[in-house]
Amino acid sequence: MTIEPRERQTSIAHLTRVRPDLIEVQYTTGCVLNTKGLEEVRQARQELMGTTSYGMLSIIPEDADFELAAMQRDHLASDRNEGNMKAIALVTHANMMEMVLKLYFSYYPQLARLLVTDNETEARSWLFAQLEEVATTGS
Repeated sequence: MTIEPRERQTSIAHLTRVRPDLIEVQYTTGCVLNTKGLEEVRQARQELMGTTSYGMLSIIPEDADFELAAMQRDHLASDRNEGNMKAIALVTHANMMEMVLKLYFSYYPQLARLLVTDNETEARSWLFAQLEEVATTGS
């Protein structure tokens, strides 16, 4: 019997596969969202989720920062191109990071199922509803 991995740690985040169709990414306090770190997160997502279609809840701490170069790359392209990424909810309590995330997602053709909020409870409820709708309708 093969046991599926449930957690991964990268230099900027802790990832947990909380159910077959949901991964949570908790970015570490004081992290800097840069190209190298986000690539590590992408690889860890792929290791945890494989070819499964899934939703992602990302929680970014208030003191997180970003490098401008990270904004110039579509870090979710492979997940979308393979049809794996169904919905994304991002939680951040920093107004600047919220604006940066909204700007980032306006540059790259992400999913219609995207939420950026400062309310984790709202993000979880929204994401669960999206995944249930995808499971029911297939899209």
